[in-house]
Amino acid sequence: MNHKGASMFRRILVLLDAGLVGRRIVPWVRRLLAPVGGDVHLLVVLAPGRTVIAGSRTLSYANQSEDAARGAASLELAGVAARLRDDGFAVSSEVRFGDPGAVALDTAQAWGAEAIALVDVPARGARRWLTRNVADDIIQKSTIPVLVGRTSGQRSA
Repeated sequence: MNHKGASMFRRILVLLDAGLVGRRIVPWVRRLLAPVGGDVHLLVVLAPGRTVIAGSRTLSYANQSEDAARGAASLELAGVAARLRDDGFAVSSEVRFGDPGAVALDTAQAWGAEAIALVDVPARGARRWLTRNVADDIIQKSTIPVLVGRTSGQRSA
């Protein structure tokens, strides 16, 4: 919020994971945009599909697995989008494939987002030290503000 009580943002890209754990960020986005009734773009980025071969027989092609994954994610997104629309927000959504950080940043720029909202799903144990998480990648490369929620429900200091 700015000093006059109006939201600084009118267009927020919400990055959700396939399991939609990221839905936890939606109430915060709703609060940020409520004063202006802004636009929300829901984005799920999935790993590219793979062709499954058993012996010499192809069981499924990459595009078939992507179509199935896109359909399942789109169905989940529809529920989130409907609730936001009921609250008066303009909502668009899409499911894409690739690197979540890169796709989110590209989508935010192309759509004209003023902020990106996501939930940080941290890696556990040794994996935490070996991999970069998506939130870190987006925060470091984004030219617009990034709102990051936690999966644990803990409050930050």
